[in-house]
Amino acid sequence: MKNIKVLGCPFSFGQPHKGVEKTPPMLRELKLLEHLNQIASVIDLGDLDFSLCQKYSPFESIKNSVQNSLANELLSSCIESEDLSASFLLNLGGDHGMGLGSVHGLLTKNPDTVVVWADAHGDMNTPECSPTGNFHGMPLAFLMQIARDPILFPWIKRTLLPSKLIMVGPRDLDPVEKNIIEDLQIVYFSSEEMNKFGARHLLKKALNQVDPEGRCPIHLSFDVDLFDSMDIISTGTRVESGPYMPEIFSLGKILGSTGRLRSMDLVELNPGLGMENEMLRTFYLAIEFTGFVIRHAMGKVEKVESADLQAGL
Repeated sequence: MKNIKVLGCPFSFGQPHKGVEKTPPMLRELKLLEHLNQIASVIDLGDLDFSLCQKYSPFESIKNSVQNSLANELLSSCIESEDLSASFLLNLGGDHGMGLGSVHGLLTKNPDTVVVWADAHGDMNTPECSPTGNFHGMPLAFLMQIARDPILFPWIKRTLLPSKLIMVGPRDLDPVEKNIIEDLQIVYFSSEEMNKFGARHLLKKALNQVDPEGRCPIHLSFDVDLFDSMDIISTGTRVESGPYMPEIFSLGKILGSTGRLRSMDLVELNPGLGMENEMLRTFYLAIEFTGFVIRHAMGKVEKVESADLQAGL
């Protein structure tokens, strides 16, 4: 990989909190791209324009159903058309509902892509079983074709095989999601297990299960609510009892060090939540973690790195 392509996804249709759509420009304002440019040349693809997706849709089982479909289709098409042969792709969200479009686009380019879904939640509720109707709790269900809607989502052509999915850190699972994970034998380890056994051991074991030959490209879909609620404030989906900070950085280091991590989503940051100092703390942590992951993915690791020191690695 010779460069880092950054795509802004001001996607806010999957949840009720205003502000997530302002995250890509906020990350630019806080010098994320300059930080990444110290690792490799950055190509800014700009922000997707979702204004044409602003169509009214009645709430049935999915809130903002039309908007969620159109915006994800646009995101998927953009990724499909982008030459990523020599690039690391970083998608800046936006809420995690955009994971449908980002992963679908990557699967179109390479159906063997392994998806590491790092999130405090399961994100695989079906519309009928969702307790909220919020789409950011459903993208994995549509990606794995557990949920289907050929009327609202006619563009979905690719399927994420459960055997190519690793779930990291779920600690707020709905009953239906627990059943799906068990029935489909999805590889996952909880926040509690990360703290008890270590992310390094668990992730290496999980990668060996889903990709024993170590040949598949890897995509990290990272929701900042993986961090403990005490460590991150400006997100609408905080959950307590998260992984220890060193374990999250260890996760990023091991993924990057595989040499197969080719893309990443950064989602659920919201500059509209929390006091300004809390927002800045949240965003700078996300920037540090993102740079840390990409530095390892591109083999640009310095002998001494501040994030390594913070994480105790």
